[in-house]
Amino acid sequence: LDEIEEVNANCILMANLQQASSSSTQSDSTPVYDTDGSAENDNNVIYEVTDVEQDGETVERHFVNFEETRALYESLYHNLAVEVEKVNSVNLKLKETNADLTTELARYKNQERCFEISQEKNDKLERCYQQFIYQEQCLSKKINALHLSTDKQIMTLNE
Repeated sequence: LDEIEEVNANCILMANLQQASSSSTQSDSTPVYDTDGSAENDNNVIYEVTDVEQDGETVERHFVNFEETRALYESLYHNLAVEVEKVNSVNLKLKETNADLTTELARYKNQERCFEISQEKNDKLERCYQQFIYQEQCLSKKINALHLSTDKQIMTLNE
């Protein structure tokens, strides 16, 4: 996110520099239009006069070659475009990764829910099994009691 903000700030800076550059320069000749309709300069050299003032007096005066400045701006713009492309590429990869992780999380939650259901079924089966064991023990006691009772009755009849 910081990189995106930095790229946005650089874009704004580039736009401001290009605007300032084009509005504060003076051309040595009128533009000549190329066959594609774009304006070109015959001598390709445009100078910008820069004054540095200190305490109200001009301290330094020098000329800056506009073509060099324009080339610098174009280079900066190209580098910025490359950085924007990198950020867009990273964002795309992050979106893809996020989608993959979201899918994996949904799958995991579904497996977890199935496990919980299986655990609940296992617990229920365990309770049923324990109940079955208890009922079997009760029935065994009743059967044993019936055997004893039947044996006593048979002995009583035989006497």
